[in-house]
Amino acid sequence: MAGKKRTVVLYKYLRERPRVTDEGQVSLKIRAEVIHAAHGRCQMCGKAIEKHGIILVVDHKKPRDWGGTNDRENLWAICEDCNSGKKAFFSSLNASPEIMRRVIGNDSVHVRIGELLKAVGIGKRTPSSLLEVVADQDDWQKRLRELRYPVIGWEIDTIGYKAASGKKQMDYVLKGFKPWPNDPTGVIRKFERDRERKNRERSD
Repeated sequence: MAGKKRTVVLYKYLRERPRVTDEGQVSLKIRAEVIHAAHGRCQMCGKAIEKHGIILVVDHKKPRDWGGTNDRENLWAICEDCNSGKKAFFSSLNASPEIMRRVIGNDSVHVRIGELLKAVGIGKRTPSSLLEVVADQDDWQKRLRELRYPVIGWEIDTIGYKAASGKKQMDYVLKGFKPWPNDPTGVIRKFERDRERKNRERSD
């Protein structure tokens, strides 16, 4: 084999690779499950395939570059218009993926909701569907209302409207905010316990 040339690839260690969230394409089986679970309706605006002639696409609730995965719970079926609008909204935030990963990475649901409102900006509308994604829990509206408690002191307005499908939608507008106290969720729970105790004392 003397004199025969071969190609050799050399690898140089640079640093530890950060956590990878893009796991490649969603499998056809998972896509079928997501579409089936939507029962022919956009899971964002509520439009129906038969009535409105929409096409459903499988979308990541939490974008992959924000830390989202291809796990089943991070996928939903939404219409093409909502998918385009969602992408445009995320782009309009002018927030780097690193910032949004930090927002979503907070343990406190109150901080996740509040930091998204701040990222959108004072006086600007944040759709409820996106707050739900960041909050990552069913009772997120109550958590948002709790930000208005005196111990947190944020000013948040609501704007209700009907989507093209006739479904009632809600946007939220941050009017003003104060710095976070240490352990916001703990402060809120203490406020509720104190309020409940005072109400019991009044009724005795």
